[in-house]
Amino acid sequence: MQEKILILNTKTYLITSQQYFSLINQLKFISSKKVKIWLAINPYFYLQIVKNTKNKNKYLSFGLQNISFISENNKPQTGEVVINFEKINQAKFILLGHSERYRLGENLKIIKHKIDSLQNIKSNLVIFFSENSYKKQKNFKAVRKTIAKNLNFLIKDITPHNYQKIYLVYEPWWAISTEGNNKAEANFLQSFLEWYQQNYNFPILYGGSYNSQLALEYKDLNFNGYVIGKASTKIEEIKKIITTLSS
Repeated sequence: MQEKILILNTKTYLITSQQYFSLINQLKFISSKKVKIWLAINPYFYLQIVKNTKNKNKYLSFGLQNISFISENNKPQTGEVVINFEKINQAKFILLGHSERYRLGENLKIIKHKIDSLQNIKSNLVIFFSENSYKKQKNFKAVRKTIAKNLNFLIKDITPHNYQKIYLVYEPWWAISTEGNNKAEANFLQSFLEWYQQNYNFPILYGGSYNSQLALEYKDLNFNGYVIGKASTKIEEIKKIITTLSS
């Protein structure tokens, strides 16, 4: 069985360092050779967490939910988290282009700027993409061209020697629970995967209010992993998902 990645995007559900430490201590006892856990920490807490956590679980890695681009001539930026902060460059991965970033004013051009400026750093880049629409879709062919256009724009200037650091996440906005809970049907995602695997070679993950119930429904889909949001704060949900992915 192909090894899977489960990214826990805790967003701002966790608001204290103690909550992070509690979750990490529970995750330490979850081990599966078939699933790697990547914990995406809010940048505000990242420095303290990585400095004070002794992680002995080789299947658990830490990363960032977001970061700023590298500015021209490395000019200072007010109020931003940048890659040359202490410990930041030790992040296993960094999330870029999550749908909620668009709500805060980011767009394809800003996200591409981040990708282009950060592509040479040590950390893996986890890049989100979709058709950028809140309209529920039943037929993948109806949005294929838009998805391809958006994705190709984001990754077109990544150099080949950086390809091994790129992970992609298909996250249809309309399938996010806070936007109406219109889940993506398995046949829609299967059509997506068939198209994707014919055209791209980067690892592909799925994000869209993924939880233990969807883990069962999507069990036969050949994604390289999944991103979970609210479920990432519930240890029993995490255990159920890992059990399904490991079977």
